[in-house]
Amino acid sequence: MFVMKIKNNIMKKTLFLACLFSVFTATTFADEKKDGKDAEVSYFAENNFLNKYYAAENVKWTVTSNFQKAVFTLDGKTMSAFFDRNGEYIATTQYVAAKTIPAVGQKRLVKLYGDYKVNEVVRYDFDGEPDAHLQILTGKRFYNTIYFVNLKSDKANVLVKVTPDGDVSYIRNL
Repeated sequence: MFVMKIKNNIMKKTLFLACLFSVFTATTFADEKKDGKDAEVSYFAENNFLNKYYAAENVKWTVTSNFQKAVFTLDGKTMSAFFDRNGEYIATTQYVAAKTIPAVGQKRLVKLYGDYKVNEVVRYDFDGEPDAHLQILTGKRFYNTIYFVNLKSDKANVLVKVTPDGDVSYIRNL
């Protein structure tokens, strides 16, 4: 009987220590994950990012209620990749020079906004099937690349969208 009590006490203590060790290990792992990047980044977003941008460096994640964003460097260029809350790829953006806008779009910008100067250009790339994200931005047509151009004059500061075939659409005043 005495031996049974000792075995029971040893088993209880061993079980207690195992649970305590598990809690300590899980807490330490969670803290380590938060140090490297936001702990809320979904496995699917991270996995899809790594499959698409395996050579990316200096990756920093931001998670909002609408999307997950990775800002990173690839081939010396800073880029941002966006994923929905389920981890599905949406698009990639990067700041580019005005000369990267297709020539037909540049000519149209000069025609419509000749007295404005280009302040910033953001290239928006999507490499999938037509979907609602881009249809909202482009109307009925589907483009893999769109340019958002911030134009400034002495009197105004506007944002326009330029498509590869030269369509220029006013978005809003800034």
